[in-house]
Amino acid sequence: MYKKAWDIISKSKHITLISHINPDADALGSSLALYPLLKEMGKKAIVVNMTKELPIRYDFLPNIDKIKSALPEKIDLLISFDCGSIDRLAIKKPDAFIINIDHHRTNTLYGDINLIDAQAPSASCIVLELLSQNDISLRRDISTCLYTALAEDTGFFCYENVNKNTFEIAARLIEAKADPVFIARKLNERNSLAKLRLISIMIQKLQLVNFGMIGYAILSRDDFQKSGALRSDSDECVDQIRSLATVELAILLIEENEGYKVSLRSKERLDVSHIASYFGGGGHKRAAGFTVDHKDEKEIIKEIINKADI
Repeated sequence: MYKKAWDIISKSKHITLISHINPDADALGSSLALYPLLKEMGKKAIVVNMTKELPIRYDFLPNIDKIKSALPEKIDLLISFDCGSIDRLAIKKPDAFIINIDHHRTNTLYGDINLIDAQAPSASCIVLELLSQNDISLRRDISTCLYTALAEDTGFFCYENVNKNTFEIAARLIEAKADPVFIARKLNERNSLAKLRLISIMIQKLQLVNFGMIGYAILSRDDFQKSGALRSDSDECVDQIRSLATVELAILLIEENEGYKVSLRSKERLDVSHIASYFGGGGHKRAAGFTVDHKDEKEIIKEIINKADI
């Protein structure tokens, strides 16, 4: 499939690289890694993410300034990254061939070619495999994007998806001139005061139930306005809840115009992807999410807790 996918890429002219809305490092890094290669091949390549304001913490990624927020008029090939379903791309399915690159086991297989490996620690590892299987050499700009994606999606090599192979992949990327110290500092040591204020608000709102095994918090639009935080500044809030010693299930609700975005995290016992799938979402065993289109927050929390059954 990797050979077939590259054959399709080689034969296509107008190629759009797209990742899910509210992107993380894996989404952006995976898509940006292919961009310079396609340009050098003479392709009319464009990187798209429909999020209006990309997280500033990724401003160091090569070619991030090339990302557009609208689809081009002509698309021969659409390549999606780190996205479990077409609706998470926030576009209508185009009349084009689709290559779907992802590592979520809840992926809906919406591509004409689906390069899916649920055992991969990040989508960027699948991009690396695509390049490796087609004898394409790595270099600094590509390896920087892929390492950034791998590092963040493994919680800097702390999550369950880390194994020997993960470190071997990291070593290959470092050999190709990715700088792990530079990337770690860019991702972890540039928090804004507004982000810290938002985390403080979240901690004040934190509720613990079921003998402290479940922790949840709800962030309103007013909380973002009061703190001055951006939407992307909330990314680590749910992980802060999970970090509590007693918590097995962490729940974060973020108010949107017509409902809530819900993020779920677990430590050892719960497979939160099953909970997310029940509500129409998806993700991984220990990290998943979904959206709801109503504002009955008490009912949302109650349903999640009932579904978790702990």
